[in-house]
Amino acid sequence: MKQEDINLERRGFLANSGLFVGGLIVAFHVPSVLTKAMAAEAPSPKTVYPPNAFIQIAPDNTITIVINKLEMGQGVNTSMAQLIAEELECDWASIKSISAPVDPVYNHTVFPMQMTGGSTALSTSWDQYRKLGASMREMLKMAAAKRWGVSDSEVKAEKGFVTHPKKGKLSYGELAEEANKMQMPLNPPLKKSKDYKIIGQSIKRVDAVEKSNGTAVFGMDVRLPGMMYAVVARPHIEGGEIASMDEKAARAVPGVLDVVKFGKGKAAVLAKNTHAAKVGRDALNVRWKENQNSKASTDDMMKDFRERAEKKGLVADERGEVDDKLKGAKKTIEAAYEFPFLSHAPMEPMNCTVNFDGKTADLWSGHQMPTMDNGAAAKVLGIKPDKVNIYTTYAGGSFGRRASKTSDYVIEACELAKVVKKPLKVAWTREDDMRGGYYRPMNFHKVSVGFDDKNQLLAWRHHIVGQSIMANTVMAGMIKNGIEETVVEGVAKTHYDIANFRCEQTRADTPMTTLWWRSVGHTHTAYAMETMIDEVAEVSKQDPLEMRRKMLAKSPRHVAVLDLLKKQTGWGKKKAPKGRAWGLAVHESFGSVVGQVAEVSIEKGQPRIHKMWCAVHCGQVVNPEGARTQVEGAIVYGLSAALHQQIQVKDGQIVQGNFNDFPVMRIQDMPKVSVEFVKTDEPPTGLGEPGVPPSAPAVANALYQLTKKRLRALPFSRELNA
Repeated sequence: MKQEDINLERRGFLANSGLFVGGLIVAFHVPSVLTKAMAAEAPSPKTVYPPNAFIQIAPDNTITIVINKLEMGQGVNTSMAQLIAEELECDWASIKSISAPVDPVYNHTVFPMQMTGGSTALSTSWDQYRKLGASMREMLKMAAAKRWGVSDSEVKAEKGFVTHPKKGKLSYGELAEEANKMQMPLNPPLKKSKDYKIIGQSIKRVDAVEKSNGTAVFGMDVRLPGMMYAVVARPHIEGGEIASMDEKAARAVPGVLDVVKFGKGKAAVLAKNTHAAKVGRDALNVRWKENQNSKASTDDMMKDFRERAEKKGLVADERGEVDDKLKGAKKTIEAAYEFPFLSHAPMEPMNCTVNFDGKTADLWSGHQMPTMDNGAAAKVLGIKPDKVNIYTTYAGGSFGRRASKTSDYVIEACELAKVVKKPLKVAWTREDDMRGGYYRPMNFHKVSVGFDDKNQLLAWRHHIVGQSIMANTVMAGMIKNGIEETVVEGVAKTHYDIANFRCEQTRADTPMTTLWWRSVGHTHTAYAMETMIDEVAEVSKQDPLEMRRKMLAKSPRHVAVLDLLKKQTGWGKKKAPKGRAWGLAVHESFGSVVGQVAEVSIEKGQPRIHKMWCAVHCGQVVNPEGARTQVEGAIVYGLSAALHQQIQVKDGQIVQGNFNDFPVMRIQDMPKVSVEFVKTDEPPTGLGEPGVPPSAPAVANALYQLTKKRLRALPFSRELNA
């Protein structure tokens, strides 16, 4: 693919509107008349999103929708297009989606930048994208009414046409240019849920064909004329410096063009292709200088966490008289939970293509936070941000890794491009990604639960020791009074009705770099809470589902999920087949409540998961099949981590490097998964991540029924194989 073709596909139509003569020209400004109208009508300043920046209608009636979120497999190019298409009243067959360029008009509706994350794509775009479609629909109707000389109320929009009982019909393509001149309605009428035709339907994904026939452009696919390929030697842990390397051996590899030292303790091998660059990089045989982290180990880190847990932490949430009640408890359970570092391990490792001529720069990659990447690239290259063009390609997964808080993989590519000054692609290998990337933080939980003389829950004290994600970044301001929500979320402010409850947090530093990992803090807090809740049910001799239902009675969404799970499984009426057991977990994250029941057995000493039932309350489901696959994927992700995955450090080196020692569930191990959604017309809440947290505790609770062993250290293989 030529560079200019890539430009046109991802951003070019915005800069080359002349290519669409007679079509709806894309603009980035809000007309002054609208600004004045806003000032007059709005009680406070509000952002207005001009529909012509998001919707491009060509003369042939094809409609291109600009998506301001990264398509990384979760289906936003389809589901978000459905929001606009529903209100636009167009023919779905005419729709295609492309990724937005970096421009403030495409900023997140909550955060002052373009970003995809926190399972917010649909929840924060729900009103925005529907209003965009509705505004454009009304502008097209205005244009038709003006041409026909009739009132706006006499015309109707349907299936890509504006119709009039006597005047006939005009296609959107015929009206686009005139519509662009109409005044944008500030509050266009939106449909009621009962009238939806596209929202709520399992519409075929707009990227299905190109991802099936190989024409889809991912970051790894970008090719530029004269491009060099780079593979980089990096230290496993920050602070490493090169002591020695064999440049001669690297240069002797066929296809290698150059060896360059750059950045902080890095060396790159540049070659005619990625394979030659990798072989050359390996031939460097880099030796690293000893430093303060050379002897670092995860065993020592966890030992430090355990010691910190014995001291008081900062109180993140408290109610009742926890200490006094625990002292007077007739029975107490003390539990210690260990959670390892985890790699994101997306199928497409990190990569970034840069073309820098000394004055301007073009970057191609799967950018999850393109605004930050744009600014970071400009700073490194010594040019203004408006001289940096970001082209967001498809991404082969991310799970948080491409939402780099430091733009690390972008900065690295730009540092090298500044030295090379030729088009180049920096490609990470799987091992590079696992051993030189960012990780889900290690965490330790100490939980004390007391019971009265009737074995009823009396008090709960919960101390979490974990590494910060936000500290020492531009997001440090989100840490309030020393409490970082990403550490305690899911424990602090729990929905469980516990009269005497306290959550404490202690932040502990390690040499490891950390980053949000799919469902962030909920990955460990849900496990500790839901396995402990099962222990409470056992001690108090209550049914795990019914006890949860009582303790969550004040949360209708939780109750609805539990009731749906009960209906799905026949819980209370049916039992697991002989030799198998059921385990339950329910958890809220990103505004959604997900409950799961796992059917598990033990085969040859190892857990075998036969079936997972899943009930989800995530508000209005925009694309049921897309939503279902999101939850199914989350379950695979959560189970893979629970059963097998951990990142260990020994003598300053990351042990794991690929899927052979950081396994993902194989198809023969995959359980049957049944996903159902609570029916509601409430606005959508998060869905990309909430399916992960309940998976591990549901399986752990089932395993306890079979083994009578409480698994408190993940992955399960650590204790089951001990």
